[in-house]
Amino acid sequence: MRSWILGLALVMSCAAQAHLLKVFAYGEGGRVHGSVYFAGGGPATGASVQVLALDGSLLATLTPDEQGEFVYHPAEPRDLELLVGTGDGHQIRWPVSASELQGAPPSPQPGKASVPEAVDQQRLLSMIEQAVARQVGPLRQELQQAQDRARLSDIIGGLGMIFGIAGVAMWWRGRR
Repeated sequence: MRSWILGLALVMSCAAQAHLLKVFAYGEGGRVHGSVYFAGGGPATGASVQVLALDGSLLATLTPDEQGEFVYHPAEPRDLELLVGTGDGHQIRWPVSASELQGAPPSPQPGKASVPEAVDQQRLLSMIEQAVARQVGPLRQELQQAQDRARLSDIIGGLGMIFGIAGVAMWWRGRR
């Protein structure tokens, strides 16, 4: 009987998220900015960040700094995938689209004729997109980290699950 209850408890229990690896990355100005952390906010300083092309080829291997942050400068804007691992079995993937990595178009060469108005508008649009990405990227990161924190409702829900399973087990045992 006890082994049945233990088996049910093991099957019903949720995985501990104390060491759940998280990654967040965004493109801005032709670079990938990101951070690697454990659920709860602690930086994953010993992690390894592999930058992969969509065909799976390795483009670079990065090491986050003391805050768990990293920056990657791709040679050209393209779709990327970040594969982050800690070496102890924790691993996570994060996509970065080429559209996030679009940098500003090159400035006109000195001594050349003036740039057509359409290119000026394109350059202005690119500068606006970079400014917005610079402001929105950190906000997206804060939102992601806030969603990863254990909330009071999560803790109360977990306790309710434990008491509910214990109640069903006691009812079942009292029925015999």
